[in-house]
Amino acid sequence: MAQLKMYRLWNTPVKELTLPEGYSFVHFVPGRDEHAWCECLRGGNLIDTRTDEEAYRDEIINFKDIVPETDIWFIDYNGEHIGTATGFIFRDTNIGDMHQVGIKNGFKGRGLAKYLNYVVLSDLKKRGARFVSLTTGEARVPALKGYLSAGFLPVEYDEGMEERWKGVISSFGIDSIQMLNEDGEPYKIITKD
Repeated sequence: MAQLKMYRLWNTPVKELTLPEGYSFVHFVPGRDEHAWCECLRGGNLIDTRTDEEAYRDEIINFKDIVPETDIWFIDYNGEHIGTATGFIFRDTNIGDMHQVGIKNGFKGRGLAKYLNYVVLSDLKKRGARFVSLTTGEARVPALKGYLSAGFLPVEYDEGMEERWKGVISSFGIDSIQMLNEDGEPYKIITKD
């Protein structure tokens, strides 16, 4: 089954957030941070049976447009990498992509992903992305809530998407939401079941 797709357009500003004391943003350092990156994603995005090397190759190296040292962000707490998000731009379309967002076990449930959303969105906007895309699954309920709060909208791109999104917004108590087509244009307003 195809993942849900969302776009974040620039028609509303990116809400500025200030990290709490003790937290900071840092970029990925190749050759040093692969294990920390995997640890931030274990139990969420990554299949836990893959080695760090396999996961990093499959999710980062195999994307020709990702430049790890500028596109992968960490949120640190007192110098420890506790969360990650990747934001890159597809060169052929100039569309930004938010990729592999995760918080390390033991730090989940603290609302930290919103800061990763903020840093990636701010960076991609500054770099001139037309808009930002992402894909996720219905089971990632906290992620979906966070993306909707960050201004992402559902995209109609595959059979059954409208019905799936109606179920999502119904479960969140959202009455209606704008759905976009794959070009980022308004498609229709969908309402909960």
